[in-house]
Amino acid sequence: MTYSAQAQTLEQGDTLDDPRAFRRCLAQFSTGVNVITTQSDGKPVGVTANSFSSLSMDPPLVLWSIGRGSRSFSAFTTAKHFTVNILSSEQVDVAQGFSSRAEDKFAGIDWHPGSLGSPVVSGVIAVLECETETIHDGGDHVILIGRVKRYARFPGNALLYAQGRYAVAEDHPNLLIQSAPGSNGTHDREASSPVEQMRFTTLLSFVGMYILSAFDEFRQAESLDLPQGRILFVLREGNALTLDEIMSQSYLTRPSVEDGLTSLIERKCVTSRDGVFSLTASGQDIFATLKTQFARFDAEELAGIPKQNLKIARGVLQTLHARLLPSR
Repeated sequence: MTYSAQAQTLEQGDTLDDPRAFRRCLAQFSTGVNVITTQSDGKPVGVTANSFSSLSMDPPLVLWSIGRGSRSFSAFTTAKHFTVNILSSEQVDVAQGFSSRAEDKFAGIDWHPGSLGSPVVSGVIAVLECETETIHDGGDHVILIGRVKRYARFPGNALLYAQGRYAVAEDHPNLLIQSAPGSNGTHDREASSPVEQMRFTTLLSFVGMYILSAFDEFRQAESLDLPQGRILFVLREGNALTLDEIMSQSYLTRPSVEDGLTSLIERKCVTSRDGVFSLTASGQDIFATLKTQFARFDAEELAGIPKQNLKIARGVLQTLHARLLPSR
């Protein structure tokens, strides 16, 4: 079966032929990011998961899954309780820490035991404390169903997992524009166009969306998916990094980095030595091509705008960046 009706098919095939491509397809579905915790032999245990889902309101049930190869597999499958900590958009470092291979994943983490004993992580936007109800076979994973005994919700925005990387939820610009004066379907003689009446941050969202779309075209022209493009970026100009360092600098999940590095090594764009990765000459050439294409795009789109205006705009953006950048 083919999908020729689609505008562009990036990948297709039998799931058994290329498991990594199948995983990239699954990553097209965006999810939240959670740290699941429990206690084992008196010690806290935690893993990052995006497999969480609500299951039932009556009774109150949720589910998630853990891989049979996880070092925490035994702890969770024998535990009588677990806690779902739903991460905020400012907790990428927490997500990365609990998905790392560190011996003590709770080092530097502010937490306390919940009412059932499983750790509750500070700074999250929601907590679900659960008793383990049932465990089911799920292929190379097992599915854990928990009965929610206590819950708590806190202010903040959700951290998302989308297309292999960490992301944040934003109102779509097409929805935001509807709230701008003069864009409600009525005639407004004072407004020559909805864009002129748009809030500044809404306009930024529109421009950012268009720029990202343009860069995606450049990246896809080089047959790179988003994680591969980010890996090339962090390894640019002679950088030599470990897998964990690439995760930290690219805001990608471990599976996405592992898949991206494997693909780039197969394409001879990346080389590995003693657990340290760097670009080959071919990888540097591809990055240079992307850099040139985006520089050309930059020059074309900014052409004709007075330098003084650009200087002022840059100053505004730098100020906003400093104010809004989450502390790590």
